[in-house]
Amino acid sequence: MALHHQGGSPAYRPFEQRDFEPAAELFYQQWDMEAGERLGRLDAQVNLCNYLMDADWGLVAEGAGGKLLGVLLAETGSQPAAALDAWRTRREELLSQVAPGATFGREVCRVEAEELVLSQRFRDAADSSGRPEAAAEFKLLIVSPAARGLGVGGGLVRRGEDHLAQTGATGYYLITDDTCDVGFYDHLGLSRLVAEASAAEPGINLYVYGKEL
Repeated sequence: MALHHQGGSPAYRPFEQRDFEPAAELFYQQWDMEAGERLGRLDAQVNLCNYLMDADWGLVAEGAGGKLLGVLLAETGSQPAAALDAWRTRREELLSQVAPGATFGREVCRVEAEELVLSQRFRDAADSSGRPEAAAEFKLLIVSPAARGLGVGGGLVRRGEDHLAQTGATGYYLITDDTCDVGFYDHLGLSRLVAEASAAEPGINLYVYGKEL
């Protein structure tokens, strides 16, 4: 791989539990800073637990000194129940710090709730029509602001595709919206399969991107 940044090329390895805090910090920097430091970081950790509850495979990119540069989480349909329960327990512990005693739904925000519904709707329709992209889902892709433009995101996606191909998956899809760099997925050769306006957040569009392997 021809990627270079200060400290050398990144190393790629499986996601581990010790990656939770630095991955949540990347999530906070990307989407939650407007909520303030305390609540923003809690929200980032809760959101990350949501994705980890679904993901059965993850990959990280590390830079010099073990600094986390990016994370990819994917759902391929083989999530161990014990792992799911562990992240659910951690999620509930975090939520209790936000509003002790409250009962929470799966979503943290309204757009996330819409994206969960869109994902299930797409998967149901794709399964019934035999679309190859429904075989797996990339649940989350985050790249450190300091590593953007250096090829880390593309490196994670390519390795994710290689992993899926090795498992026999026929394709994958992902859900994104206008708060992300959707042009990045066009650049990587994914197809925009669905585009629809958010009902919860006017001016925001939701997208399904997919690729056949």
